[in-house]
Amino acid sequence: MSATDTIHTPEYNVTGQDYQDRRHFRYQGPPLIDIHAHVMRPRNFEKPDVIVEDNVDQARAMLAVAEEFGIARIYTMCPVDDIPILRDAFGNRLGFNGPISKKKDEPDEAAYRMLDRYLEQGVEIIKFWAAPRGRERGLNVDAPWRIETARRARAAGIRIMMVHIADPDLWFQKVYTDTARFGTKADQYPPLCRMLEMFPDMTWIAAHMGGDPEHPDHLQELLERYPNLYIDTSAAKWQIREVSARRDAIRALICRHPNRFLFGSDLVTRPALDREHYVSRYWCERTLWESDWEGPSPIQDPDFPPPSDGPSTPILRGLALPQDVLEQVYRTNALRLLK
Repeated sequence: MSATDTIHTPEYNVTGQDYQDRRHFRYQGPPLIDIHAHVMRPRNFEKPDVIVEDNVDQARAMLAVAEEFGIARIYTMCPVDDIPILRDAFGNRLGFNGPISKKKDEPDEAAYRMLDRYLEQGVEIIKFWAAPRGRERGLNVDAPWRIETARRARAAGIRIMMVHIADPDLWFQKVYTDTARFGTKADQYPPLCRMLEMFPDMTWIAAHMGGDPEHPDHLQELLERYPNLYIDTSAAKWQIREVSARRDAIRALICRHPNRFLFGSDLVTRPALDREHYVSRYWCERTLWESDWEGPSPIQDPDFPPPSDGPSTPILRGLALPQDVLEQVYRTNALRLLK
């Protein structure tokens, strides 16, 4: 190889991990339910309305990998127009979650019309994306139009709301440094608490380990205060990095509240993804929660600040959750909530 040649390492396997080696998987129960994914016709991320691949090939590839990893049903957030196409292709292997949003200059009715369209398609969950970078676009979780959306969803029979409420601590150090624009990380939670108190008869799922795997004590406080709050485990890179660094504390938290956590992947069917991308995420997610495997994460993590004398990716430390806890997180909690 010449000096000008470059070796391209795929982001889904920078360590050369053999993903067929699954001897450390310990869960032996019934099939899993993935409560948080984005199965859709692939779109341009910069222009979400632009369909890049007008087919379900990526969805078919992802669902084949999911089945290989024991996942029988996936709840997806997707544009409403994709639901009939996906339902026709995959039947009850998919459940649907309707993300409700609107542009800042749009009237509130735009959100209510979107809600109506999702309800017509029989969604079981409604999602509010309320990350700090959405504040300037009016996407606060307790914005008046979102309160009204939740009321209308409840009146229509929806009993489960999902919320993306915060982002990694590292982002507040690098991206959200202007607290006047984005608030602090602590500032993200009072609006969620208001919604939990305003709608106590609805179940609220806080995505991505409640947006705060860095602070298990905070998650403990929220779970104790709000019996209608649940937490999903999605976002592989984030959880590998931060859950592994707090393995014992997170393990203790889940074991104290085994009926309040739900398995999720946050996998997205993006254009031209290699099958191994999906394999890497499910392999790492199952490794993290059910095994005692320990080693450098095989997934590239741009947020990880590697030490000068250490690995280039964070160390993945498996929590080895007990079998009865795993069955609740992987399956029975979702079955109970979604009937």
